[in-house]
Amino acid sequence: MNAAVFVDFENLFASLKNRSEFTGHRTRDLALQMLENLKGRLRSEGFQMVLGRSYAAFDTYPGMEVAHDLALMGFDPQYVLAAPNGRSSSDVQLACDVCRVLFRRADIETVVIVAGDRDFIPIARQVLEENRGLRMVAIPDATSGDLRLRVGSERFLSALDLLPEHVPQPAVPAATVVTPTSNTGEAASAAGAGSTPPREQDGDRGDQGHEQLGRGNGDRQRVGRAAIVRHIPVTWHNAGHPMPHPSEDQLSACLDLIIKAQVRHGSREVWLSPFLKGAMSQHFGHLVHPERRALINELRARGVIRVEERENQFADHPYSVIVVVEDHQLVQSLTERSRRG
Repeated sequence: MNAAVFVDFENLFASLKNRSEFTGHRTRDLALQMLENLKGRLRSEGFQMVLGRSYAAFDTYPGMEVAHDLALMGFDPQYVLAAPNGRSSSDVQLACDVCRVLFRRADIETVVIVAGDRDFIPIARQVLEENRGLRMVAIPDATSGDLRLRVGSERFLSALDLLPEHVPQPAVPAATVVTPTSNTGEAASAAGAGSTPPREQDGDRGDQGHEQLGRGNGDRQRVGRAAIVRHIPVTWHNAGHPMPHPSEDQLSACLDLIIKAQVRHGSREVWLSPFLKGAMSQHFGHLVHPERRALINELRARGVIRVEERENQFADHPYSVIVVVEDHQLVQSLTERSRRG
């Protein structure tokens, strides 16, 4: 079986760089050895790499040090432009080349992409729609959970499994892939599905009727707020698809994000749907959406936060907000740590 391999080398290099478990090993050498082992893995599974491409700004580090080696390995270097902020067009060029293979090379049965960014969801979908085999290769905790969910865990290969034998395997927790389910009834309200809170362009801030945090003297000024339609119970999943159990560190990080959103927007309440799509998606990008919702679910179950529906004066449907229970021990300890820090 013929395979084409496309490597976002900058992505791979950045995922390996500055990881403490690789202290004493050159990042470029680890990346090259991983790719060599990937070729061996494909051969052992009956694949022949008939086309290989690697993408980076090869006139800057690390590209200028590895271009020759990549060419000899069969991953022909593809020069891409780098913007002043350091971002390059690697993913765009890679996607274009994958499409060219899909529509011009009927002999290539499987496409292998070495990258884990969420930006690769469209091209991964295109490969599957063209009825070609797909394999994604990336480091698990540097891989987009949304990409993993869309592609399926069976099509992922951990790049850590390709480490040379003399390099110790880092302890990376296995990611849980949860089958997506449709939100109906209360669950749809909790997720903010199909609802646009008033003035959503303000991010995760509550509307003008919410309680406002006092500025300057730290006192809170209480003003009128939208009426509570109901408190949403902890029923944010279907019985057939139980949610994963978040770690304590993840829960603390989630609560910290909520408190920061309160301070940033001067409100005791945080809009649920924009918060999930914005701050949660950015901070917990390696988790799939149901796993991010599970963090909110667990905080509710422990009584750390409440999720309430508010009357929407701008539309005929309510919207959901997160309310922090300020006298909860976890909230107080986190607030105290923030003050000390």
